[in-house]
Amino acid sequence: MMRRILKSQTGQTVVEYILMMSVAVGLGITVLSKLNDYLIKNPDGLIAKPLNQFKNKLSADSSGRYQRFPLRLPK
Repeated sequence: MMRRILKSQTGQTVVEYILMMSVAVGLGITVLSKLNDYLIKNPDGLIAKPLNQFKNKLSADSSGRYQRFPLRLPK
């Protein structure tokens, strides 16, 4: 009888652990999704705004081409 109680307690512990992990993973995915929407996908977000400014600066220089500099070797 004692053995059955220990087995059922172990099984219940495993089930509770699996349920807690699934809830934690679900909450983590939800929080990361909301942060992604707020910080990156939002045009006025904290990360998207500087990225857009950086992208505009890069695209403004000579239509996306590399500039060549002359190589000066010491004599």
